[in-house]
Amino acid sequence: MKFKAVNELEHFSFRDAQIEKAEWTGDALRFELEAVIVKANNSQNGNYTDSYAGTTQMELKNAEIQKAVKEGYKYYDANDVLREEKPDEPLSEEELTALLQGSKGYYLFDVVKVEDVYNTTGRFLYLVGIDADEETSYWLQIAFDSSELGWDKYMNRVQNG
Repeated sequence: MKFKAVNELEHFSFRDAQIEKAEWTGDALRFELEAVIVKANNSQNGNYTDSYAGTTQMELKNAEIQKAVKEGYKYYDANDVLREEKPDEPLSEEELTALLQGSKGYYLFDVVKVEDVYNTTGRFLYLVGIDADEETSYWLQIAFDSSELGWDKYMNRVQNG
């Protein structure tokens, strides 16, 4: 990879990122992504403006998936009365494996540092959001030692608005 960013997840935007491949080996979580946005303040961004990277390899090293859930929902009527509620559904290890193996074409729409959890192990703790379709989202809580994102080229600048 021509460009490699280490421990800079907050200097990327994943709002348009589509998963081409996902793999969890038990010690690392790897994604191959399209349309990752490299923010202007990223150490590897010589363009100094938010820009799309080419195919990007993301690896979370020594990863532990602490929790995986299918996101629930609440439906309210026009009078703000709760009409239907479905809680988050924890995923079994088999369901998690199936999610990752079948994730080609899904969107990895958010990668969020967990700010309100103090991690005494010195590891990073993040939530990773995956959209399977318009109605189905998953959240993975992942602790890991380090992150690496690598890509070979920039595609174009991000057009906001």
